[in-house]
Amino acid sequence: MAIFGKTDNAPEPSAAPERTGGAASPATVIGVGARFVGEITGDEDIFIHGRFEGNVRVARRVTVASSGEVKGDIHGRSVLVSGRVHGQIHADERAELAASASVQGNVNAPKVVIAEGAQLQGNVAMSAPDAPPGPVQKKVEEQ
Repeated sequence: MAIFGKTDNAPEPSAAPERTGGAASPATVIGVGARFVGEITGDEDIFIHGRFEGNVRVARRVTVASSGEVKGDIHGRSVLVSGRVHGQIHADERAELAASASVQGNVNAPKVVIAEGAQLQGNVAMSAPDAPPGPVQKKVEEQ
């Protein structure tokens, strides 16, 4: 059965990028011409090529392409920014700002890479993942 000129034998185009090894992984893609307002949560990779207003909280990778813009906080296992982010970035493993990145907000991750040319207006905090707080010093009272 053909719908809108498609035939049953024609393969569906995949919007999800492929991982190494050629196996497609589940992903959510916000296209270049799209504008989305809301909140994204989940357990799959997120690729933002358009505009997104709201918070992103996923257990996997978040990629903001050079054409992408996020107005909100981002939390993911790893975060790669090539576009614009107006909000806080928290990565459980690694945050990377490409040369074309423009970030207005703080970046917090155990590993942070900032390429030459990237713009960052905010602070960077690097801490070991799941690190226990530092030793507590006992206050000695004077007598």
